[in-house]
Formats: sequence, structure tokens, C-alpha cells
Amino acid sequence: MEGFVDKNSIAPLFVALADKCLNPVDGILAMINPTIALTNTSGSQLRMILAKRFHIHTLLTSHNPSQPNLSQNTLIHESMIIAKRHVGPRQPTRIVSLDRMPKDTGETKELHHHLKACKTGLIPCGWGEVSEWPAELIDSGDWSAAVWRSPKLAREASRIANDERLICLSELGMTPWATGQLLRGKFKATNQEIQGSFPILKSKSADGQNYIKATPDEYWIHKNPLSIGKILKENEHRETIKLLEKASSLLITAGQNNSTARLTAVASTRKYVGNGWMPITGIKKLEQSFAAAVFLNSTAGRLQLMRNPGRTLAFPTYSAKEAANLRIPDLFNERICKILADCWLRTADIKVPQYRDGECEVRQLWDNAVADAMGWDTNWLCELRLLLCDEPHVRGVGREQYK
Repeated sequence: MEGFVDKNSIAPLFVALADKCLNPVDGILAMINPTIALTNTSGSQLRMILAKRFHIHTLLTSHNPSQPNLSQNTLIHESMIIAKRHVGPRQPTRIVSLDRMPKDTGETKELHHHLKACKTGLIPCGWGEVSEWPAELIDSGDWSAAVWRSPKLAREASRIANDERLICLSELGMTPWATGQLLRGKFKATNQEIQGSFPILKSKSADGQNYIKATPDEYWIHKNPLSIGKILKENEHRETIKLLEKASSLLITAGQNNSTARLTAVASTRKYVGNGWMPITGIKKLEQSFAAAVFLNSTAGRLQLMRNPGRTLAFPTYSAKEAANLRIPDLFNERICKILADCWLRTADIKVPQYRDGECEVRQLWDNAVADAMGWDTNWLCELRLLLCDEPHVRGVGREQYK
């Protein structure tokens, strides 16, 4: 069972036991897992082990925001995995994206009948869509197709996330910090007039950051500011100093509602920490913060973030560790950095609509700047942007409710 062991979860143990119990020739394993287990980095080893021992035949996910789960007593997003013993070359994995769940035995039989007859394409009667995911991606641990309703978005998001012309934040020397954990542990909200307080970015809701230019929305202070003596000026408290060393002119979301939120990243001429926003340190020039904010808010940036959701597809959460793997352009390339930074300057004072509002001018401007900087086809990005607008967890309703 070596390789299945995970001290943080008992689930891999049952997978290992199933592997031992199944018929070694044609045994079939079916299980329901949190959808996050199909995408997060921590689960990649288990996914690759499963892909090595089985043909991953089907991944099934409900994309109706009001019906995200497949098991009882939970509200998290779940997916069904069907794996089969197989010898020889692997066929593509079947991706079943449901727009609605069966309500009773009769509808379950109907869905089963249609799934048997539908190899790929739309499932009759508005049930959803069937597509295929390459075996080589399954073998590499990329099962991210399960999080997308649109098969094309799934393919292109994976393509962008693996584009060698883009560079991981960590490889650029940039480090995201989960300052929200530090803030909630030792600091508390206060007001601007209190000596020793400092501004932070907190809100990520529809009423939070409305512009790509960061605006502080709260002031915080240490819970015990007098523990090491009277504070004479801002930042004199040693734990405050330690926290503000992680402040940055660029912050990315630590999680948000994919329907009602507006921005994935914000930048400013000032440096901030965040609660709900993660500052990114290691940035050499202010223009790089502006440029990175534009890219991360573009369709290419959003697709990367949404490939790795948290407990739910509708309200994903992002860890600093996962965020460090996000790919952005080489911001040390002066031409690329200038194009994107100039776009930030042009759009800094434009109010950004909510994601669920769909197509808008400011997102077009960001995508056009990214296409110009990277030499990408603007029509390609436009198509992906419009498909993203139609994702159920962006619109906020199931596809059968608006198609």
C-alpha cells in the first residue's frame, strides 16, 4: 500500500484496500470523491497511482450550482470516478458533465439510457454533455476536465496552465503569503485613527474591490499592542513589523464567489497585506505588479485559478502553495511588462462588473493587452472569455435554467 498513504485522510486507505480486493483482470472500482481531489497538487500522487493501476474510464460531475453533491449530508462539490482494470494502451477518459441531477428512479433510468447511447456530445433531454480527456493527461495527474462544464474550456485551460512561454510565480522569485491566517490569529479590526493600526484588503465580495487598483477597506492592529511596551509610531510592534514585511503592491484572491466577485488580483502604488487576499513578495519593479494584475484578471489568468478549486466550484479557496504555481508572462521582458502595465494604468479607474454580468469592456481590454503581449490570437481569447461567461458557476445558475 506504499504510495497510497496519506496521514491527513483516511480515504486513500480504502482505495488501497479496494485495489487489493478487486479482480486483477477486469475489476471495476467506483467511488465518489470531493472534486478538489481531482485537481489539487496534494492529490496528484494518488491520481497518478490510480491511473497506473487502472484505466480511468469515467469522471462524472454535476455542474448545477444547486446540486453539487453526489452523496448525502454534504454541500461540497463531488465527482464520481469509475476505474477499470486494463492491460495495454489506455483509451481517453470519458467526462460526463451533468446540467441536472435525476430526481427519482425513473429519471435515473432515463439518464442511464442516454449515457449508454451517447459516446460524445450533448446528452439528450438537457442532461448535459459527454466529452473525452486524453489518457496522457490522466496519467500525468491532470484530471481538471471534471471542474468545467465546457469541454473546450477544459482543454484550453490545461493548455494555458502548461504553456512554456509562461513562467510560474515561484520561478520568477515571487512568493504568495497567506497573511489572512496571521491577521486572524494575532490581530483585530480597528479604525484608522488608532495609533499603530495599518490598512489591509479584506472584502472580496461584490462590495469589496471594485477596481484593479487596490483600495484598503479596513484597518487592523495587534490584539495586544502593549505587550512589549508602549507603541510610539506605526509598525513599531515587532509582530506587526514581521507581518508587514509580507506586504506587497500586488495581491491575489485567496478565494471568492466565482459569480458575484469582480477581480482575481489587484495592484497599487502602496503595499498591503490582506485577509482574503494574498500579497505576493519578490517583485522587483512596481510596473511588474501592474502587469501581473492585468494578466491574472484576464481570461488566461482566471482559467488557471479556476482549474484548482477548493471545497466548492462556486466558491473556491486558494492556498499560497497552489498560487505559487500560477503561470504568468516573463515580467522581466520589458516589452511584455510595458504592454500589460500600460493597460493597468488605462483601466485602474474603471469599475469592474461582477463575473455574472458577463461580457464587458474592461475584460476585453485586459484580454487584448495579454494577446498583444504574448502574441496570442485575440479571437481565441475572446471565444474563451465568452465561454467562461456561460459556465454555470460563473452565471450562478444551472445551464438548463438559461439555455
